[in-house]
Amino acid sequence: MSAPDISTETMGQFRGSGVEKHSTVLLGAGASITSGLPSWDEFAARLLISADVVSESLATHLLTRQDPMIAVEAARSNIEAADSSIETTWTQQLSDQLYATVSPLESLSPSPLHQAAVGHYLKSPENRSLVTLNFDVLIEAELNYELEEESNLESKPSLTSITNSESRQGEHSVHHLHGLITPDRAEDVVLTLNDFTALLENRNSWQFKYLKSAVYKGALVIAGTSYRDPDLRQWLHAALKSKPDNHKAFVLLARESFGISKDEFEMLESALSSQWKAVGLHPVLMQDHTDAAQIIRELDYVNREEYISPQDRCKIIWGVHVRNFGELQSVYVDELGKNASNLKNLFEVSTLDVTLWLSNGDGKLIRWASQDRVYRSLDALREVEAGHDSPWIAGQALAQESVIISDLSDHPTRRWNSVIAAPISVEHPLLPFVTCAVLTVGIPESANSFEEEAVKWGDELGKIADQWSSRIFERVYPGEEA
Repeated sequence: MSAPDISTETMGQFRGSGVEKHSTVLLGAGASITSGLPSWDEFAARLLISADVVSESLATHLLTRQDPMIAVEAARSNIEAADSSIETTWTQQLSDQLYATVSPLESLSPSPLHQAAVGHYLKSPENRSLVTLNFDVLIEAELNYELEEESNLESKPSLTSITNSESRQGEHSVHHLHGLITPDRAEDVVLTLNDFTALLENRNSWQFKYLKSAVYKGALVIAGTSYRDPDLRQWLHAALKSKPDNHKAFVLLARESFGISKDEFEMLESALSSQWKAVGLHPVLMQDHTDAAQIIRELDYVNREEYISPQDRCKIIWGVHVRNFGELQSVYVDELGKNASNLKNLFEVSTLDVTLWLSNGDGKLIRWASQDRVYRSLDALREVEAGHDSPWIAGQALAQESVIISDLSDHPTRRWNSVIAAPISVEHPLLPFVTCAVLTVGIPESANSFEEEAVKWGDELGKIADQWSSRIFERVYPGEEA
């Protein structure tokens, strides 16, 4: 499953849930991991290693057998023993290790989940709220970008990161339940066991009051977290007792967060649903983090009578292509041939392969057309799995909604040494876009021979993907405007 497979049944759970009154989107680590920041366990391991608590080889071993909150206490203790200016040194370590693998820092960019949450918020800021468990300010980065794009005012609307109050401040606010860590400062950080214990002793914390207000006003949508944090569990347990009966608190659970196979996830679905319902949350199970992004995009529309789910929209697109198979094979192969000519010059190679893949809305990605062949029947088209762990690069790109560059494994009959896969999003006249297609480029050179020149070819590939987006839209919705 990837975003195109989100069904009417899945989205029906949000109807009449309070989301039509007010919605609060709470993002966890899954949103920022996609952007390149560490998971909670990875962050803890970095702190342990940098503080000389354990070696790199033992850090993971320690964290698999012990609560990371306790383990990180050792990192702070070592720093305290080494330097009398405790707070300054600890703060610097937090910043250094959170952003250790992001170089340059300017390359850190919001993920599809950040973008979806901000897009949902901006449609009705007075009836929406943004809150996070993460230390980074990627939500703010996306919000700043969108406000600058939309604003024609001489002065930019104010945006505040809040770490110590349930109230909004300024025109736009993002609440950080566990504090804030940027490359140059840290505020109200909740990380170690002592931090969590002290917070839980305060039975009237601002975080609790914030979440209590959120579920009273409307729906709460939690995405990108495995719900491990003891304070969040306690706050919500108490907050949910006073909410109106029809207001729901959703937890969007992606298989990607659990690191297990599709078969294993299927076997666990019943148990996962039962356990979340038992603690008062409404579970929505999915495969990839970007599925959560698509669901958040859909929230503004789900209560409309004319609503069509992402899966059904993809089936409409697929159906048009099936009905016009012969004509579109010819047209698309010609267009792919033109794309190939342009890209050969750009990559400075004598041969390459450009292929268009389409989702069928039924869990599969179909190799629809390539520039050097015309398929005569649907039976000749290859089907592959889509998803973050798909063995096919095209399947991964569809699920991640991002460009992927990868070398291919050695094989005596393989013509290409590497592949670039670019997702294609298709608009709808009335509903959000859905990423339902992928353009792949097979290249005879290894990925490292051109990866560093992504700026050189990235814009052109992006333009080609946009052209395919428009081409598919015009075929499916002739005479309509996106």
